[in-house]
Amino acid sequence: MNKHIFRSYDIRGVYKKDIDENLMRKIGNAFAQSVEGEVLVANDMRLSSESLARAFISGVNDAGKNVFSLGLVPMAVAMFHAWKNNLELAYITASHLPKEWNGVKFFHKDGIGFIDRENYKIRDTVIDEKFVKNEKGKTLELNSKEVMENYKNYLLSKLRAEKPLRIIVDCGNGTTGLVAKDLFEKAGFSVSVIFEKPDGNMPNRGGDPHEDGLEELKKKVGDADLGVAFDGDGDRVVLMDEKGNKLSSEETAYIIMEELGKEEGPIVATVECTHLIDDIAMRFNKDVIRTPVGHTFLVEAVHKHKACFGTENSGHAIIPSITPFDDAIPISIYAAIVVAKSGKRLSEHLSEMPHYPFTAKAFVCSDDKKFEIINKLEKRFSEEYDKVNTTDGVRIDFENSWVLIRASNTEPKIKLSLQAMDNEKLKEMKKKFSKILEDAIKQ
Repeated sequence: MNKHIFRSYDIRGVYKKDIDENLMRKIGNAFAQSVEGEVLVANDMRLSSESLARAFISGVNDAGKNVFSLGLVPMAVAMFHAWKNNLELAYITASHLPKEWNGVKFFHKDGIGFIDRENYKIRDTVIDEKFVKNEKGKTLELNSKEVMENYKNYLLSKLRAEKPLRIIVDCGNGTTGLVAKDLFEKAGFSVSVIFEKPDGNMPNRGGDPHEDGLEELKKKVGDADLGVAFDGDGDRVVLMDEKGNKLSSEETAYIIMEELGKEEGPIVATVECTHLIDDIAMRFNKDVIRTPVGHTFLVEAVHKHKACFGTENSGHAIIPSITPFDDAIPISIYAAIVVAKSGKRLSEHLSEMPHYPFTAKAFVCSDDKKFEIINKLEKRFSEEYDKVNTTDGVRIDFENSWVLIRASNTEPKIKLSLQAMDNEKLKEMKKKFSKILEDAIKQ
């Protein structure tokens, strides 16, 4: 078994290479030993997800625990049902990764995902083969359509547009195609959907809307007021203005805070978010709480600090007054409501924001080497620079600029992120630190 599939906040690997039904059954057994009470299991649209979910359920049942099986639904629908019914959740997915990947995310009853030590405890149980065989638990098949209606009705009790907008929604053949159109329409918008039908082959674009060009959405958004694009399981979102410009997560946060800034509580943002977050906080007289990158750390910090909003620049965000977990669907609807209420085009909102040149680049690096490389760079940079932050990877702060090098918790990659006050400085920094990172990987 490749132990590196057990990551900081989920389990992920290539299907039939790193992960299969036999291993997933063992993971299910180990998970059942780590939680109290009954378990909810659901899955995304990947070709292997249904069979992996069945194997996982079998492992949970072998450990003597009962399972509620929800099947194919957006991850937030499963999280909503688990939250409302006081259930632990296992959701079979590899989120935004390519179609050959799969895995599982675990969530507690309050919507907070498992953290690294909890996932590693499950890993150790699997490695040590400390499985249990109790009186077999039962599995109850839930009505997924009924659960999705409950989820939609809950969101619509909190989200209604005062003015209609024309919206193009790109579901990317992911799970959001099951609920997005109905939700946007009932919230008060005129909606067209592309790539709506869930398809594990992902035939039309990549799973990560931040990384993909979203060419089809760009073609169509000119006839609308704004575009929305989701990832496969519906926990990441990208907004696009009517001119075809993709908004960063911080720019989306800027729009959301136009309305949400009236609520009490700080803002939570990861160490990778740009200075635009600090501008937002200053504008609304709020503190910024910085966390490591990852939706689990983000949501946990929002709960801990009673924040009004949390975001990371991969497209995860949380408005706790709506749901206690990160969910891309209400985030996008809330942003659309703010734009509609303002009477301005989305591009006008963008033009009014401060802009900080930012870039990021991912470098391929094996899972068994990437953290070792980060540790060496931490030591080197701590000796060379004055302001070094090792909360998550290693971040160096300069006057009006910063660079962050961190190991991905979801892929065999190391990510370089940089922000500067002008493009020339950004280009210079990117060249310098790309060379440093490339050399470190080669060595």
